Amino acid sequence: MQVNIKEFVEQSGLSEPFYPGKRIVKACPQPGEFRSHCVVYDWRDPSRIRIEIKAGLSGLDMAPKDLVKYPVSFQAPTYVEIDVQTGDMRTVTRKAVANDDDQFTDMPDDEDEDGEGSDGRKGKSGGGGKRPAKKSLSDSRLSFSSAVEGFLPDVGKIVEMVVMGKEIAAEAYENVVEKLKTQISHAKIVTTELMAAAGKLVTKFTPPAFMKPAGDENKVYKYNREKNEPMFTGMTP
Repeated sequence: MQVNIKEFVEQSGLSEPFYPGKRIVKACPQPGEFRSHCVVYDWRDPSRIRIEIKAGLSGLDMAPKDLVKYPVSFQAPTYVEIDVQTGDMRTVTRKAVANDDDQFTDMPDDEDEDGEGSDGRKGKSGGGGKRPAKKSLSDSRLSFSSAVEGFLPDVGKIVEMVVMGKEIAAEAYENVVEKLKTQISHAKIVTTELMAAAGKLVTKFTPPAFMKPAGDENKVYKYNREKNEPMFTGMTP
């Protein structure tokens, strides 16, 4: 199923800039002990976005002894994985490169850090190229952030959806996604409602080869009274 990633993020109420390499934790505090949870937007893999529901507010995996204190609905994994189109990623790269170009300043190619040219004299040499100005690590991060801030691809493809540990069939993706966006925007996830939105399409299971039927499902079986009646001898209605 194709999904508009920008629309998904906006409608789910995420106000912080989201771009490749970013991981955002949106807290969903709830009244009562061991009921708060969070939504983790993970785009550290440039080709895939993972949106996951986790118990607690930190967005980190909990130790089993702590996780068991939360409702069962938060103990099993609930997440959506979206493939990002490669064309969109090229757009991000071009924006980042263009932004880095803006940080260049005119400096001689052959001048070293002490200001001495290749001919041994102080000052500028004959070259007239560009050399990047010195920037701190924080400046570089801000540069990349500003390059991709506000960028979100319009088209992505949902490749996997799991609710309470059960894989949802593709036919139910749309219903579950709409419900999930609404819940995230209200900062309260109810996984049982997500399951209800999936209806009967809650699992997909491909049996291994040894479990696949080997017979003919269209075969007609005949009832043989002499062979079958002894099995029911002595039974009362």
